[in-house]
Amino acid sequence: MSEGEKQCLRLVAQGFNSKEIARQLHISEHTVDQRVRTSLRKFGVPTRKEAARLFATADQAKPQSGTYQPLIYQPNGLATDPDPASSLVQPDGWNRQTERGSLLRRVLAFGPPLGGSTNELSVDGRILAMIRAAVLTGVGVVTLLLLIAGAFKALA
Repeated sequence: MSEGEKQCLRLVAQGFNSKEIARQLHISEHTVDQRVRTSLRKFGVPTRKEAARLFATADQAKPQSGTYQPLIYQPNGLATDPDPASSLVQPDGWNRQTERGSLLRRVLAFGPPLGGSTNELSVDGRILAMIRAAVLTGVGVVTLLLLIAGAFKALA
């Protein structure tokens, strides 16, 4: 495995998504996804969580070299997902409080999410983004018309 694939899988094992990994490694989200897909093929597993778990297990099994002693606290590996489809229904750590905070952030966000090769918004998120874009466009048009009307009054 390349060093880039190892870095990406270490961060996946820590629970980061592709966008967060891209920011940390100063690479594009597309590059992160490509490295993770390559790792999936090499491990022969269908999910990134499973690939990260296998990598973490293999990485911990290697003997530590150098002058430093191993850490006293070793984080637990990722648990296997008994039903892979369940991760598609709800994101990790989902609860009512998270949903309310997320909805509020989406409503107050100025524009649509930037970057990414796929649209990861839910249906209600897409509708909300369209409504937000329509309202912002309407406000912009009205403001422009008022400015033009004021300019004509000032010139008359």
